[in-house]
Order: sequence, then structure tokens, then C-alpha cells
Amino acid sequence: MKRVAVRFGTILEKGVGSAFYCWVREPTEGGGERFRLEDPEKFWRISWDERRYTEFALARYARPPGLVTLSLRSRETFRYGVFQLNARLPDWGPEGPMLWFGFEAEDLFGGGVVHFMLQGGALRAFAGAWPSPLSLKLPAPGDVAARRHAYTVKVHRNLALWFIDHKLVAAAALVDSERPLALHEGAPYSVGATQLRPSSSLAVLIDIDGGPVDREWVWDDLHPWGIRVLEGDERPNLALKLYRYGSEETLEGPLRGPAVSHPVPAAGSEVEVALAADAGGVARVEACSLDGRWFELEELELRAGKLLRWRARVGAPFVRLAVEPKTGGRVELAEAYVS
Repeated sequence: MKRVAVRFGTILEKGVGSAFYCWVREPTEGGGERFRLEDPEKFWRISWDERRYTEFALARYARPPGLVTLSLRSRETFRYGVFQLNARLPDWGPEGPMLWFGFEAEDLFGGGVVHFMLQGGALRAFAGAWPSPLSLKLPAPGDVAARRHAYTVKVHRNLALWFIDHKLVAAAALVDSERPLALHEGAPYSVGATQLRPSSSLAVLIDIDGGPVDREWVWDDLHPWGIRVLEGDERPNLALKLYRYGSEETLEGPLRGPAVSHPVPAAGSEVEVALAADAGGVARVEACSLDGRWFELEELELRAGKLLRWRARVGAPFVRLAVEPKTGGRVELAEAYVS
């Protein structure tokens, strides 16, 4: 079956309804709720007139009073997809609804999710499936409501990656395990593993959900120009500087004693580590268990002025590098490649 990407040009030609359908969830008498199919253009109003380049006169996505959920879903589903949104996010305050954007199966958490969630000004990454999806707080800029940023989710066979302005902010191992693992939240990027891996065929969602239902909630900078969704790759192609664990400082630079790198996503991928220093010592490759403990995979000799390369296919969710120099020195190169 030929798949159709969610693209600006298609929507320009055929309208919002060509790429998305819409449903709402509303309360009923007696305390229940119901789903109802709606016209997406009733809630997502757009103009092609620009105030200036890519700043459109109308780009308004609004949930009116009386609705619990307003949901846009792509007509197409994506296997190993790439979702990217360039927009300002709404500032709804601590009592506002949740805003979800990225990939999700249409049966909500049951079939799985890989998306961003905004609530109370905080951004989180969600991945996995009901009953316990992985939730990770993201190291996000503080001005998401003031200026546009590029939000990207890439879903691969065993890994999901979240980026803001093309900088990695989260990595999740998509595995079936006993429980989700939130290994680290925060800088340089959050890492964790799912309990149930999501479906490999996911639709795009843009949801306003929950919160007070007695008022209108408006997102004022959502325009088709800023949304691109494409088929992705089964395997990742990720190149990373090695950071010190939980720090935005890289391993490259002065090495005054033992140092441990931030986790590198693995989960069935091939991982290559490159390390060079002007002092000899020992480098240990360690892997993460499903309960967050670390165990040694291999001990390597680090020779002064010589490039050390380690490469293997790793089943564990994450690996890291522990460096122990014999004397103080300087790390000239510390990188990892995941494919």
C-alpha cells in the first residue's frame, strides 16, 4: 500500500481534512462520556496569508467549552516514522489541559504511544503502551511559548528519539519488559525503557485533553507549514558526543580522575565507541540492566595517543563508558555511533 506523508503541499492542495480526521469526547447526562466524529476544519482554522515569511494570519487550533478531548488523527499510519513540528507552544498555566503531539495508536494508550506531552509549561516524552507507558521529563528550553522551536520524534525498530531544535533530549528503548524504567530525567538527555513496546504502525495525533471544560483552550501557532511527517528508518543512525553522566559537559577535555559517560541508547542496535586520550589507563564498557543497575561488558586498555574503538551489537537498553586514567590527562575524542 502506498503511504501518503503529512505534508504542507498536500494540505495546501486538498485541505486539512485530506490528511487528518477529527473526533471529540464530550460529557453526557448521567456522568458518562461519548466520542463523536467532527470536521477538523471546524477546530483547526488556518489561512495562507502571511504577515511575514511563514507567519500566517490565522493558525488557530481551539477546543471550545464543553469538550473533554479534541483530537486530530492522521488518516495514514507510519512505520518507523519521523514527526516534526515547528511552532510556539501554548502557555495554559498550571491548571490547563494536556497537549499531546507525536505518534499514537488510535486506541489511546492500548496500542502504544511515542509523543511529546505539554502540561503546566513542562514537556515530557511518553513511550510504550497501557497500563504503564514510560514518562520522562525533558530538558527543554524555557521559552517554548515565546518563540518557535523544532520538536522531532523518530521511531525506529527498538529505539525512539526525541529532539528539540535538532538536539537529542530523550531516548527510549522500545522493549517488552516487566515494568518501565526511567533511568535518568534531565540534562543532557533523558533515558528510559518501556514496559510494552508500542505498535510499529502509528498515526499522528494532536490532542487537547482534560483540564477545565468550561472555557476555550487555544493554540495560536499551529499551521500545516510547520508539520512534517514521513516514513522513517528501521535502524537509527545516531552520532553522539559522550557526556559526563547527568551533565552537559562532554568527556572531551581535562581528565582529573575516573569519569563515567551518560548512557548511550542500544536496545539491539550496533554501538561503536571511539575514545582517544593523551594518558594511558583503563576504559570499561558497561551495560544497563532492566532495573537500572550497571554491569561490565568488557575492559579495554587505553593507550596514550592511540585511538580506542569498541564495537558490538548490544541487547541491553543502554551502555556507557567508564574511564580510569593512570595519571591526569586530556581526552581528545569521546564519541558514540548507534546504527
